[in-house]
Amino acid sequence: MQEYYKSGLIRCPSSVSIPELREACDYLLIPFDATTVKCQNLRGLLHELSNEGARNQFDIFINELIMPVMVTCAQRGDRECHIVVLTDDDVVDWDEEYPPNMGEEYSQIIYSTAMYRFFKYIENRDVAKIVLKERGLKKIRLGIEGYPTYKEKVKKRPGGRPEVIYNYVQRPFIRMSWEKEENKSRHVDFQCVKSKSITNLAEASVDPGPDQASQRVAAHDAAEGGAAAAAAMPLDLPSVEPYPGPAPLPPDD
Repeated sequence: MQEYYKSGLIRCPSSVSIPELREACDYLLIPFDATTVKCQNLRGLLHELSNEGARNQFDIFINELIMPVMVTCAQRGDRECHIVVLTDDDVVDWDEEYPPNMGEEYSQIIYSTAMYRFFKYIENRDVAKIVLKERGLKKIRLGIEGYPTYKEKVKKRPGGRPEVIYNYVQRPFIRMSWEKEENKSRHVDFQCVKSKSITNLAEASVDPGPDQASQRVAAHDAAEGGAAAAAAMPLDLPSVEPYPGPAPLPPDD
């Protein structure tokens, strides 16, 4: 690193990996680019430069293309988003009578050939996932999936039920969530328990008089007292006789 302050260049020795050099440059606030770093391992250097370029490019995609779609989903009350990235030349023409069976009812579409090419690389998808995690998003999934564009034909199944065949193209997708209550179950479990409250609505709506209230209290106390007395009462167990000993011997004549 002292060489950089003298000549403005850093010559990476073979004993130091490119990621380690990158961390050192970030710590010392030294620019890590092709003008300052010189090394024999061009693959490692270009890989780190591509990671930095992918991070910067994905930040632009988030601010200009992805964020408006996420805001639209949030304003609708959704807490997650499923985005499909199509090229600028892709045409989506679904039949209203026979729509495709997607499984994702609220998929959002972004038309961007540049983002489509960006997500073709696995390394870029890894960088994008790291950036999304740093921004607080959860349940992030990035990959390639088939997306229906237009209807090709309709076949009739036995019984007259139609089968729609769509043309599918492989396109990148992003799934992410901003749900905060991630550790709580989304399902409600109902258990059958005996309730002590009044289940008769007609009875509950009537204001009990003093006599009825005192009778209820007395009945409740009597029931609890009877239960306590039954618990304290000793059990009436049958008496058990001791095991008989040996019979006495007859006397000697």
